[in-house]
Amino acid sequence: MELIISMAILAIVGGAITLLMQSGSRSYSNTKAELDLQMESQTLMAQLNTMIMESNCVKYDDVNNALILYQIDCKKTATPAPSGAASAAPEYVQVKNVTDLKIIKFDGQKLYLEEHKSDAALPASRGGLNCQPEELLSDYVNDFKVDIKGSNVTVSFAMKSGKKTYKIDETTKIRNGLVVYP
Repeated sequence: MELIISMAILAIVGGAITLLMQSGSRSYSNTKAELDLQMESQTLMAQLNTMIMESNCVKYDDVNNALILYQIDCKKTATPAPSGAASAAPEYVQVKNVTDLKIIKFDGQKLYLEEHKSDAALPASRGGLNCQPEELLSDYVNDFKVDIKGSNVTVSFAMKSGKKTYKIDETTKIRNGLVVYP
C-alpha cells in the first residue's frame, strides 16, 4: 500500500515538473522568436538608414513599391567658347553622374536590394521590377511604406514570422545635401 501511495505521489510530482518544463520551453521559444524578429527589424532599419544617409537623391516608386537611392556626383565643366568669339569667357555647365544606385524593392512578402555602381538611369516607374533571389535583403516583411518630405525620408515596415509581428518606422535625414535628378 505504501509503495502504491509513494508511486502516485512520484507520478504527480513528475507530471508537475514535466508540465513546468514544457511551459518554460514554450515561453522561451516564443520570447526568442519575438526577440529575433525585433533584432532583424532593427538591423534592417539601420541598414536602410545608412543607405539613405549616404545618398543625395531619393525617390519612391509607389506603383512598384520601390525606394530608389542615388549617389550623384555633380561637377562643373567648362564648355568651349563659340568659334569666332575671341575673348569670350568659357561657360560652366553642371554635369550630374550617378555613381551609386540602390533600388530597394518590396514584392509583398520580401525586401530586395539591387545595386548599380556606374551611371544608371531611373528605372521605368510604370513597368514591373524583377526581384532576384540573390538580391534578398530581408524575409518576413509584410508591409513597406516610404514618405519623402524634402531631405527627410520616413521608412515604415512591418515584419511577421509565425504569429509574431513587429512594426517599426523611423525618419532619416539625407546628410549629403539633396540633389535633383534627372
